[in-house]
Amino acid sequence: MLKGADFVTITGKTDTGVILMSIISRLKRHKAYSNYVIMSKFFGIMGVKPIHIILPVFLSFIAASFDGISLGLLVPLVKGVVSNNFYFIKEAAGLKYIVKFFPGVLLNTDSPNKNAFLFLIGLVLLFVVLKNALNYITSVLSAYWHGRFGRNIYLYVFERFLTFGKMFFDRTSEGYLIMIMNYSEYTMKVLRTFENSVNQIFTLAIYFTVMLMISWKLTIVTLIVFPILHYLLKAIVSRLYSIAQLTNASMIALQRNVFNILSCIPLVKVYSKEDEMKANFRNINEELRKLNLRSDKVGDLINPIQEIVVTLALLFMLAIVALLFAEGKPAEISVFVVFFYAAKRALPMFNIFNIIKTDFAQAKPPLRELYKVFDDTDKFVVAQGPETFKELQSGIELKGLNFSYVKGRRVLNDVNLYMEKGKVTALVGPSGAGKTTIVNLIVRFYDCPPGSIMVDNIDIRNFTLKSLRREMALVSQEALLLNDTLRNNITFGLDRKITDEELIDVSKKARLYDFILQLPAGFDTEVGDRGVKLSGGEKQRVAIARALLKKSEILILDEATSSLDTKTEQLIQAAIDEAIKGKTTIVIAHRLSTVKHADKIIVIEDGRIAEQGSLNELLKKEGRFYRYWEDQKFF
Repeated sequence: MLKGADFVTITGKTDTGVILMSIISRLKRHKAYSNYVIMSKFFGIMGVKPIHIILPVFLSFIAASFDGISLGLLVPLVKGVVSNNFYFIKEAAGLKYIVKFFPGVLLNTDSPNKNAFLFLIGLVLLFVVLKNALNYITSVLSAYWHGRFGRNIYLYVFERFLTFGKMFFDRTSEGYLIMIMNYSEYTMKVLRTFENSVNQIFTLAIYFTVMLMISWKLTIVTLIVFPILHYLLKAIVSRLYSIAQLTNASMIALQRNVFNILSCIPLVKVYSKEDEMKANFRNINEELRKLNLRSDKVGDLINPIQEIVVTLALLFMLAIVALLFAEGKPAEISVFVVFFYAAKRALPMFNIFNIIKTDFAQAKPPLRELYKVFDDTDKFVVAQGPETFKELQSGIELKGLNFSYVKGRRVLNDVNLYMEKGKVTALVGPSGAGKTTIVNLIVRFYDCPPGSIMVDNIDIRNFTLKSLRREMALVSQEALLLNDTLRNNITFGLDRKITDEELIDVSKKARLYDFILQLPAGFDTEVGDRGVKLSGGEKQRVAIARALLKKSEILILDEATSSLDTKTEQLIQAAIDEAIKGKTTIVIAHRLSTVKHADKIIVIEDGRIAEQGSLNELLKKEGRFYRYWEDQKFF
């Protein structure tokens, strides 16, 4: 809260601008402002426009007004029934104008009371029908818009994921990412709560207007219930928020646990860890069950407390009415029957304020987690420039390249090398030396320091990612396959239409065609999650076929033949040798026999270039490469 002194002096001055800036600064630190900013961001992403709020609010107001009118009409209806006299409606506020249009209701008839009774019944029914018709239209309209809003937020979160750098996914559990996607539903829950609350608040206001018209004194007594309910339920709402935070953390842990287990089933089984994994899952699941139970136990207190307080208030008002009309005034007492009916319906609506708080309290932890997706902090977004990469003119140069995955621990140290256009450059060295990191930086999976990677003497960061990667094909050590058909896996990422002839040709070059012929569905065979239905060598050959079909100018082979047996490796090496003609090729290999025909071999150790040269030059030198070569002679 802002205090009086805050409005006077900030830095020894009373400048209005300084004071205003101080007020704005304090408001921005306020929790309500923070929540407003978050929801404004969500609404903007969902495509919520003023009309989407104004129209349902307007229709809710009209529907609530019709509800209030039907309720107000019960007063003369009950009064007339009890007194068996409806002539007073000619002078009743509001009704007298309607009666003028229907003079036959009370005049020129043998049964005016019966006609007036049926007339009022008809009016009540009319406004009840109108109210429900508007509520139905509002519901259908909201359902249509909510479908669009939900789609928009879901798409936005998914599209945001695709903009993040590879390092973000390296550091983030896939189970957590799936959980975040599911959190999108909470934005719709908040929106639905808002719309329902508007409807009930309007109805509550109309009901209290009718109650005030009947008895302002009793209405004031009724209003006392609101602060009582508010303070009784305040602690419950606060507790629900705390439980929601713990529940959110447990759900994330559960998702991560499930994904870890299911994605590493062979590891779990080979180490006979099934029982331990079951116990871990059971413990987390049990913790989540207890939290949900605690949430239900606390939340379920709201209705009993509310009903007890409302019942006590109604009994208290009933006692007041009994004292005021002890002598008996049936017509007047009948009016209070309508008052109690209105109060009985209105008082529970006070709960809407607690429902709003409860829903927001439970939605806030997931929404805050989801809100982190909008921030670029720690998302490792790879920088790109405006230039379009068309083709390689001279070559790729690394100039004093340094890189770290973790601050303070360098993976690459002052790497300088040149990869000439149309030549084959091989990167060799022990595991962890930094070979794959170099490739990942060239492909722009990770961002590199400015000026450290040059393409035709232009900083690689100046090119758009799409145009650069369009001219690159990558076959990684772990073949990446979609849970789709062989056809779609081989042709993935290509904008042009692929003919069956092309598909067959590239499959033959990758030594994959004979295998496909043996499959009942041929190219339309499903490969399963990550290609689980294929062997390691078959998956690798699919990846090679995909790279060959892309016909990119730059071909990157990261242990491309590591999963192949010696015979298959020899067969496919011939296809690779044919495919790399005229292309700029970067090869990472542990099997040095696969780099015999490389134009340049780079030996990398501990993130530094230890040696470089042709095969003959390095063998004559009898340095590090020579020792690796001698160790692998049996290949």
